[in-house]
Amino acid sequence: MGVTKSVTLRDVAQRAGVSQAVVSTVLNERANNGVFVSDITKKRVQAAAFDLGYVVTHRPLPPVRRIGARPENASRVDTSLVALLLGRRFGGTLFTDIFYGVNAALSESRYHPIVLDTYADTYGKAAEKEAEALRYARDQNFAGAILWHEGGSANVGLIRELQSSNFPIVAIDRRVPGLDLDYVGTDNITAAYIATNHLIHCGHRRIAHLTNLGMTDASSGRLTGYHKALHDAGIAPNPQYILLALDGGRTLDRENLRKVFTSQNAPTAIFLLSDYWAPAVYNELKYLGLRVPEDVAMVGFDDVMQPGLEDLELTSMAQDFEGIGKCAAEMVLRRVANPTGPVQSTVFPAQLMIRQSSRTPIAKDEPYRNGTSETYSTGSLPLFPSHA
Repeated sequence: MGVTKSVTLRDVAQRAGVSQAVVSTVLNERANNGVFVSDITKKRVQAAAFDLGYVVTHRPLPPVRRIGARPENASRVDTSLVALLLGRRFGGTLFTDIFYGVNAALSESRYHPIVLDTYADTYGKAAEKEAEALRYARDQNFAGAILWHEGGSANVGLIRELQSSNFPIVAIDRRVPGLDLDYVGTDNITAAYIATNHLIHCGHRRIAHLTNLGMTDASSGRLTGYHKALHDAGIAPNPQYILLALDGGRTLDRENLRKVFTSQNAPTAIFLLSDYWAPAVYNELKYLGLRVPEDVAMVGFDDVMQPGLEDLELTSMAQDFEGIGKCAAEMVLRRVANPTGPVQSTVFPAQLMIRQSSRTPIAKDEPYRNGTSETYSTGSLPLFPSHA
C-alpha cells in the first residue's frame, strides 16, 4: 500500500466521518479522557486508518528536565524525582487521590512525583508500557518508583533486576508475585467479606462475583473474601456465578453474563471486582430487562465515580487512595535513605458506602444462619461496619 504524503489524523477523521479527538482516542488506545467511542465507530476509524496507510508512530518518553539545584550544593543537579506508574483507565478520584497523597509526602522532603501512564487496551501492551516506564525511571536516575503493577507475571524479571540494584520500588494495591517488595494496599479479603455479607444481610443468597481469576493478589483476595462470606452464611458457592473480566481485567465476558442472568436460578445480586466494571454490567442487566436494585443488587469496589452510571448511585467499598499514596511515598523515601532496610507492608481498611444500588432487599429463601453481626476485625485494624 503506497502513500504519496504523510497521512494525518485529520485525513483519517475525514475518511471515517468523525472528529480528530475520536481518531486520537482510538488509534492511541486512550481511555477515561472524556471521549467515549462505540465499537462500531472504533472499527470504522481503524478501517479508515488502514485504507489510508496511517501508521501510529511511537513517541519515546522525553529526557527529564531537572527541577533545580539542591541548596546544599548549587552545582549539583536535583535528581529527586519519583515515578508513579499508574494506568489512566482507573481515572477519576482514584488517580488524583493517589497522586495528591504521593505529592503531599514527597514535597515535604523536596522530592517530586512524575506520573508515567501505563494504560493500554490489552494486557500485553500495558505490560510493555510498564516495562518501558520502569526502565525510563531507572535510566533517568529517578530516586525510585511507585508501581501499580499490571499483574500476572508481567515484568517480574525486570522488577527483580531493579530491586537487586537497590532501585527503590514500592507496590501499591497489587503485590508483584514472587518478589518481596515494599507494599501498600487495602485489606481486600475483609473488604470483600463485608461487601458480600452486606448483600447476604439484604436477603440475597444467589450472589455473583465478577473477577479476573487471580491476575492480581487484590482480585484473589476479593474472591477469597466473597467465598468466606458465603461459607460463614451457610451458602454453597455456585461456580456458574463467577463471572470473568478477561485479558487481565479489560474485557467483560458479556455472553456468559447474559447466560447466567437469564438462567433458571439467576443471581439476585452481584459483587464487582471494581467500580470500573459497573457501567458495563449495569448496561448488560438493562439490556436483559433487569432493574438495579429491584431485580439485581450491585456492590462495587473502590468507590470511584464511573461515567455511564449517572442514573444509579453505586454501593461500594471505599479505599483510602490518598492515604495509600502518602504511605507509598514515605516508603520510597525510607528506601532511598536505607536501601537494604527491612521490607515493609502496610494494609489500610476499607469502608462500605451503602447507596441506591443495594438498598432494596428481597425475600429471603431461608433465614440468615449467622444472625446480624455488624462488626468484623482484622488483627490490629479498626473494626468494620458490615452495613449502615
